[in-house]
Amino acid sequence: MPIDSPLFWSLAIVGVIFTGISKSGFAGGAGVVAVPLLAFVISVPQAAALMLPLLLVMDVRTIQYYRDHIHWDSLKQLLPAAVVGIAAGGMLLGILPDHWLELMLGLLSVLFASWARLTPILGKLKNAGVLWGGLSGITSTVIHSGGPPMNIYLISRQLPKLEWIATAGMMFGLMNLIKIIPYVWVGEWTVEMLLVALALVPAALLGIKLGYWLQSFFNQQRFEQWCRGFLFVSGVLLLAKSFAGL
Repeated sequence: MPIDSPLFWSLAIVGVIFTGISKSGFAGGAGVVAVPLLAFVISVPQAAALMLPLLLVMDVRTIQYYRDHIHWDSLKQLLPAAVVGIAAGGMLLGILPDHWLELMLGLLSVLFASWARLTPILGKLKNAGVLWGGLSGITSTVIHSGGPPMNIYLISRQLPKLEWIATAGMMFGLMNLIKIIPYVWVGEWTVEMLLVALALVPAALLGIKLGYWLQSFFNQQRFEQWCRGFLFVSGVLLLAKSFAGL
C-alpha cells in the first residue's frame, strides 16, 4: 500500500470525509465514492478492506445521532435479504470481475437518479425489500456500494428525512458488522492497512459531524433531490471506472 504517497492520502482523506457526510447527512447516497477514488492508487479489494473499519466507526456515530428515528418495519424488510446478499458477496469477493458489478450498479444508479417517476415502480416491485436488500448486501460486500439499491427501496417508502437517515444508518451498521466475517475469511486485512485506517479515523468523524450539521439545512424535497444527485454522481463514477477496467 503506497502510504508514502501524497496522492494516496489526499484521495483517502477526501473519500473518507465525503463518505462520512453522505452517511450522516444523506443516508449513504454517495458513500460509494470512496472506493472508486482509492482504487486509482490501490486495488479494489484493498480499498474495500481499508474502508470497512472506517465505515464501522461512522456507523456507530450515525446511529448515536439518529437512533430515536429508526423505521423498524423497513429494517425488517431489508435485513434478511441483505444477510443472504452479504454471504453471496463474500463468496464472490476476489472472484467476480469488479468492473461488471460496477457497470451494473452504475447503470442502475444513473437510471434511477434521472427518472424520478421510476421510484414507485422500482421500489414497490413485488418483494421489493428482498430484491433491493439482497442486491445491497452483494454490492456492499464487494465494493461498499450498498447505498444506491437500499435508497431505491427507502425512497419508495416516502419516509421522513430523519427516519430515512436513521434507518439507512442502522442498516449499514448491521451489514458492515456482518461483513467482518467474509473480509477476515479472504484475508485482505494486514497490520499496515489497519494502521492506515486508524490514522483516517479523525477524517471519518469529521465527515460524520459535517453531514449531521448539513442535513439541518435541507427540507424533505431538497433532501430527496440531493440524494438523487448523489446517486447520479455515484453512478457516473462507477461507469467511468467500469469502462476503464473493461
